[in-house]
Amino acid sequence: MRTPSDDRDQDLNPHRDADRLHASSVAASQLRHRGIDVDERESSDDMAAVLSAVERFETAVSVLGGDRMVNSLDTDQHDDESLVLPRRRADESLTAYAVRVTRAAEALGRRSS
Repeated sequence: MRTPSDDRDQDLNPHRDADRLHASSVAASQLRHRGIDVDERESSDDMAAVLSAVERFETAVSVLGGDRMVNSLDTDQHDDESLVLPRRRADESLTAYAVRVTRAAEALGRRSS
């Protein structure tokens, strides 16, 4: 059910839905490129949260001197398993995955302190 506020938002920004769909598609592509399974039907906000968590994790790996290519999900021989992005479980929501990746990034951050 649309509200007057929704109609006003649509009037102020008629391209909002298209912009949100495009942003969701870009985030999904970036996550897939990193080896993370996502579905276009998943929430754009959830995908953005995962992408942000993944970027924090990658930054923490870099601070520790880790090589993202060696420690990627696509390789079998990792320098240090803790520097490998956690793999998303088949039954795991994006929200739960974002929390798990954030915790892994925080754990790496504590190592660099």
